[in-house]
Amino acid sequence: METQTSHREHEQIKFERARVPVHYDHEKQIFEWVLGQRMAYSTGIWVSDDDTLDTAQERKCRIIASGLALGPGARALDVGCGWGSVLLYLAEHTAAEFHGVTLSTRQRDELLRRARILGVEGRIRVDLCHVEDLTLEPESLDAVYFVGSIVHMHSREGIIRRMTRALKPGGRLFISDCYYPEQVRGDRNSRATTYILREVLGYCLLRKLNEELRDLDGNGLDILHVDNLTDSYVKTVEAWIGNVRTNRGRIDALAPGFSATLQAYMRVGQRSFRRRTAIEYMILAQKAGGEHLDRKCWSVE
Repeated sequence: METQTSHREHEQIKFERARVPVHYDHEKQIFEWVLGQRMAYSTGIWVSDDDTLDTAQERKCRIIASGLALGPGARALDVGCGWGSVLLYLAEHTAAEFHGVTLSTRQRDELLRRARILGVEGRIRVDLCHVEDLTLEPESLDAVYFVGSIVHMHSREGIIRRMTRALKPGGRLFISDCYYPEQVRGDRNSRATTYILREVLGYCLLRKLNEELRDLDGNGLDILHVDNLTDSYVKTVEAWIGNVRTNRGRIDALAPGFSATLQAYMRVGQRSFRRRTAIEYMILAQKAGGEHLDRKCWSVE
């Protein structure tokens, strides 16, 4: 049974390596036009209708930085670092050291290019691999974070267990991603859902929030904060859709038909979050043994 399970897990990881980066390996200019200045492919945090996409994404990065509380020389792992939106913000605003992993060659190259421009490349390493390929020493990390990435990973409990083992006592783990509510709302097996989760984005697994929290708690992490960012996600996607429309001609010149793909999946996704058939949460947890977070530094206001 263990051999069969290991084989299935191996095949799943192989599938994720192959399928997940396809969507993200389009020309970087497309994502610059659509996602905004930091190229953040996850929700920002909006507190006012007057906020802009860049303002909302900057606020999100600032809150992550306050939650992780990285001091000089601290070591942080960004799992699914993407174009480097959070990693580069943290590198600019702290003296910590960062290790990012991504499955996309284009994302890695762009992140490192931006790091050189910012003068922080000496504290950044980016590997082109699946998180399951990493060898992490026990109690070697001060923080691990997943921003819009853990949804692409099937073996969640195992990954959380490995990350917890790699955290030092008091180390923090942050997740920002989408979940299903406990109550089933709508058809989770609809053609539209399958189109987004399997065709456009390669592979996504939406869990229920209590399943994620159970695995965090079960592996020795204290849950410090859980925030519902669904309203912010709806506004973030609306801004992305507006950028797709504005840049449709330029996008299709680089990738014919890709603007229609982006707008279609974003519109379906936005509808799901507006109807609360899916929910966006931000979670902060801490490994037992360290000082707890000052609540004043964790606020979306």
